[in-house]
Amino acid sequence: GACGAFNGPNDFIVALNSCEFNGGSHCFQTITITVNGVSTQAQITDECPGCPCGGLDLSQGLFEFFAPTSVGELSGSWSY
Repeated sequence: GACGAFNGPNDFIVALNSCEFNGGSHCFQTITITVNGVSTQAQITDECPGCPCGGLDLSQGLFEFFAPTSVGELSGSWSY
């Protein structure tokens, strides 16, 4: 990823939207993500140029923690 780390699909990692990526200043920071009342932590390891401001791209394992990948897109909240 853009932060220089290698990760697997089951790691709880995210790519942060370009609006907030800020040249990598948030690399390896832990965030808390909440979807439908369920929360977990993940690490920022990449940039997501295609994500809207405030958006995240979740690893497969992290996405599947919340819902099957067939759902396609999740709505929730996150914080540093």
